[in-house]
Amino acid sequence: MKINTKLSALCVAATLLSAAQVAAAAPAVTSPANTAQPNVASPSATVPAQVPAPAASASVATPAPAQAPSVPAATAPAAGSVPAATPAAPSAPAPRPSASAAPAKAPSVPSTAKPIKPQQPSTSAPAAATSVNPTQLDKLNHESAVPLVLEAQSRYQYAVSGGKSLGQAFQLNGKSYRYLSEDIGTKTKLINYLTQVYTKQASEQFVGKFFVEVNGRLAQLNADGGNLLEFSRATAKMVTMTPVKRSYLLTVPYPAETKKANEKITVNFEKVGSYWKVSSPPHVIF
Repeated sequence: MKINTKLSALCVAATLLSAAQVAAAAPAVTSPANTAQPNVASPSATVPAQVPAPAASASVATPAPAQAPSVPAATAPAAGSVPAATPAAPSAPAPRPSASAAPAKAPSVPSTAKPIKPQQPSTSAPAAATSVNPTQLDKLNHESAVPLVLEAQSRYQYAVSGGKSLGQAFQLNGKSYRYLSEDIGTKTKLINYLTQVYTKQASEQFVGKFFVEVNGRLAQLNADGGNLLEFSRATAKMVTMTPVKRSYLLTVPYPAETKKANEKITVNFEKVGSYWKVSSPPHVIF
């Protein structure tokens, strides 16, 4: 009995010793591995011993507070965060170029308005220049007098040259004559042709002096006439003026190669109805 009692006491002591050793060794081994093992160790003293371990684990969880500081960090380094936001700012200018494209259209509107103004004066200017008709001249001045004289010279030369072509020649009183072309071959036709620029009196003086009527047809001496004066380069200066009659002094040059002085010729004009006519007979001028 005593032996058994001693043996059981030894067993209990060994058990307690081993339990104590296990309990002593348990905190060093189990604390890093699992916090749940303190519950396995029945001693309540070990529970407070494990409290510092969760504190260490709490420090491990500090990354969560690290995120909270990041919020103030975003607010505190506002200046630093601005550069981070600057990439977004360049994206905002992207719409601005589109706004600049709109102004590009605006300049095009004035450019279209500008071509309209230059076209209006250009069309009105030629209209005034082309409105001059020597056979219907209602305003006579030093500029319009020269075109009227040029038209008078053209009709004079057409008449003295026989018209469109040389007519049939014949002898009369020992002189050679030729008929005028059909368009001016009668006195009435020739007078109508001349009175478009000459007065009737000046036209009749010219026809009576240089043409003869044979069998109802007009004929003239078979000869050529004319002079070298260049009326296209003439200048006119008004000498006298009334509401219906005017006189201009024309300065008419010869061709440069002739080396002749300019001619001074006085030309008279008269208003017949609404238009001005040359009242000087053509053979007096030309």
